[in-house]
Amino acid sequence: MKPILKISAFAALFVLILSLPAKAAPEDLKQQIEAKSQEIQKLEEEIKQYQESIDEAEFAAKTLSGEIKRLDTEIKKLNAQISLTQKKIAKKELEIKELGENITGTQGSIKNRQEMLAKILEGLNKAESDGMLETFLKYSALSDFFDELERIRTLNIGIRQNHEELKTLKANLEDRKQKAEAARRDLKNLQADLLAQREIQKDARAEKNSLLSATKNQEAAYQKLLKEREQKRAQIYEEIRKIEDELKKQIDFGTLPSFGKGILLLPIDGGVLTQGFGNTSFASYTDVYANGFHNGVDFKASIGTPVRAADGGVVKATGNSDLLCPRGSYGKWVLIEHPNNLATLYAHFSLIRVSPRQTVGRGDIIGYSGNTGYVTGPHLHFTVYDARTVQLRPSRICGVLPYGGYLNPLNYL
Repeated sequence: MKPILKISAFAALFVLILSLPAKAAPEDLKQQIEAKSQEIQKLEEEIKQYQESIDEAEFAAKTLSGEIKRLDTEIKKLNAQISLTQKKIAKKELEIKELGENITGTQGSIKNRQEMLAKILEGLNKAESDGMLETFLKYSALSDFFDELERIRTLNIGIRQNHEELKTLKANLEDRKQKAEAARRDLKNLQADLLAQREIQKDARAEKNSLLSATKNQEAAYQKLLKEREQKRAQIYEEIRKIEDELKKQIDFGTLPSFGKGILLLPIDGGVLTQGFGNTSFASYTDVYANGFHNGVDFKASIGTPVRAADGGVVKATGNSDLLCPRGSYGKWVLIEHPNNLATLYAHFSLIRVSPRQTVGRGDIIGYSGNTGYVTGPHLHFTVYDARTVQLRPSRICGVLPYGGYLNPLNYL
């Protein structure tokens, strides 16, 4: 075969190689992913409707039927959230499988192309093995000789470019796979959270049964129960007020962090504030707090919302005031001490996920918000103390509670 014909054959083979497509993932995987997306959208709409029903039910929570309706809807919402996360995990696993097959196909394609390119290069090397003078004499025209040299140069450039493009494609696919696997880990963590919310669901059912048992499904008995809780709550907040007024005198601002945004992390993702610190309108125009003063801030949080540590530190204590005075105080609470002389209190949990003396990192999930203790609706109460003033004291009614010299959390968030 003449040299020019050899090069033409090599060029044709090269074009054929370039036209080989990378192996695509099966079409049915894409259809399954799309089906999961539609199921997820449907569940998200369902959860949204449940939340609207819960919000409506909170207005009627001062009646027995209203409270039962709210509890029933909370349970349905938790079930829907669990199903939603399972669907998201299934979808992500399909996406990872699709990416994996694309990567495998690309690797195979790279290997095939490399083998073919090696054969091309071998042929080119053989064609170029003759001496320059010998090669020159094979051509009847000088232009044919230079045309062949140009073809060889162009072909070599194309081979290198193709190889680099394939390597880049493989690297991009592997990067996508790593991101998808990271997302799956996140979703599996979320599934673990929702399995914990099944415990919350059990508590909600138990609360409903306890409420029905205590009231015998009678509205008058429920109103009597509410009145008793109000009386206990007033005594508890009066006790807290007196102790914390004294502890406030011990605050040493000189050794506390300077005020600044971001010193503490918002304990709830999004962090929508529903009540501020101090003499708020709610505190001033209701008798919820004995001195008309709110010793922390409140964040909007439906039952089961993850609560995060505002900073790294050590869990000083946890508790549940509802064991001794249902709906009278902080309910389920967590107290964390931080190295910067601040301490943070989180209250009204539905489920606590940490233990005393446990070390936690900034942003770690420490539990899930709820409506334990005295609440007018599910939310997270958040208080910041000078850690050196914090005390754990047995109250007259609710068992051991945290007390301290409180600070305005908004100065640090």
